[in-house]
This record gives sequence, structure tokens and C-alpha cells, in this order.
Amino acid sequence: MNMAAPRILILRTGHTDHTVRAQHGDYDAWFTAAMQDLGCRFTLRHVPRDGMGSPAGFNGVLVTGTAASVRDGARWMQPLTDFLGERTEGGPPVLAVCFAAQLAAQALGGTVERNPRGWEIGTVEVELTRNGLQDPLFAGLPERLTVQATHEDHISELPMDVIRLAGNSASFVQAFAWGQRLRAVQFHPEADVSIISNLIRLRRAVLEADARLQGAADSGAARAAVSGILAGVRASEHGRVILANWVNSFVRQAQA
Repeated sequence: MNMAAPRILILRTGHTDHTVRAQHGDYDAWFTAAMQDLGCRFTLRHVPRDGMGSPAGFNGVLVTGTAASVRDGARWMQPLTDFLGERTEGGPPVLAVCFAAQLAAQALGGTVERNPRGWEIGTVEVELTRNGLQDPLFAGLPERLTVQATHEDHISELPMDVIRLAGNSASFVQAFAWGQRLRAVQFHPEADVSIISNLIRLRRAVLEADARLQGAADSGAARAAVSGILAGVRASEHGRVILANWVNSFVRQAQA
């Protein structure tokens, strides 16, 4: 007997820039495009406007990134914080991405700060820990992953009962787990090279200013640094494998 198509609730935590939306859709559309071959059914809730509601009846929950910061402490974040911080194996499995990973870490007792190393954006290398190599989220992937990223904050500390799965020199916590229920990644497994390239161009002025803060000698060096990030963007299927692993090893397992 074929298992019914998993029902995935996407909790969208904001809107991407309107110029990016015009070409690629909003954050939820990035996921549905990246997961179009996985046989899932998706339902969208826009949390800042509508609240998060109940996850009852869904087989999995995806929580997106956003341009907002966990450090803002906006009122709409509190119900989502409570949900992500639940220390229970009940309910559907959750995948928290970028901002949502940071919110989950903070909800569980960790610390989120502005990264003193500056922005991490573009195509980056992430190294799995020993636990990461054994986690089903990264099944079939090499120890060093190639993924797309864009974030200014980072998770600087995790609580003792949260397992770090991946990191790199820019962000010590790139992925973590709590029990079977929660997986979180700092990078964007759903983003492709076109999305990331557009975001780099959109944030060029901010990134050039950040490059100066990080030691670029002058404005020319700062422009060159950002151009180098843009030139380094490259395709990788690792993000899509991660999404497929989450569906097959967590969502479908919970559905069975």
C-alpha cells in the first residue's frame, strides 16, 4: 500500500525582498520548488500576520528564515519560540532554517548574537561533526558540505542537551538536533545559486560596509571582497539531499 503524501506545514516568518519575490517567490516558494519531487503537500501560514496556529494534522513542520533578527524580540516570535523550545517528542518533526534555527537554539536555552566575524553569505563549506556524520539528516553526504548561506547573527552557544551536527570557521553551529523531533540548520538548503546571487547583489552596500569593518583596507578592497563572494557562488545538490533526507527519514518515519 502506498503511503499518503506527507502534509507539510510551512511556517513563514517574514517576506524576502520584493525584487527577489518577483523572480523566485517568497521563502515558502523556495522550499516547494526545492522539494517538488518529494511527493509532499504543503500548507502555508504567515506567522507574523496570522500566528502559527496548531501543527495538529500535519506530518512535518518547516520553519523558514527571514530578514528579521531573533535579537529584535518581536511579539509575534513568542508563540513560535514556545513551539520550537518544546522538549517533547510528541507532534510532527520540525526542520528550522536560518532565523528559525537561531530562534530554536535560543528557545532551548542557547545564545544568539551578532556574529563578530561579520556576514556569512554566498556558497560556503560546512563540516559535519561525528554526530552529524551519523545523523539521518545528512545520510549519503560527505563530511564537508557545500551549501548556500546568508546570515548576520549566529548561534554562539548551545545548551548541554542539544547536539551540534555541523559547523565551520564562520559559525561554530551550522546544524543541531534535539531528540528526534527537531533538526535545525543555519544555512539555506532550499536556496539555489540564483537566489543567493540576487541576495548578494541586493545587499552589496551592506556587505561592503561589513567588509570594511572586517579589515578591508579601503572601499575598493571592500568592493573586491563582495565581488569575490559573488564570483564564488556555485551550485550544489547537498541542500536538496538534506531536504529529501528530512522528509524520508523523519517525516515519513513519523507518518508510518
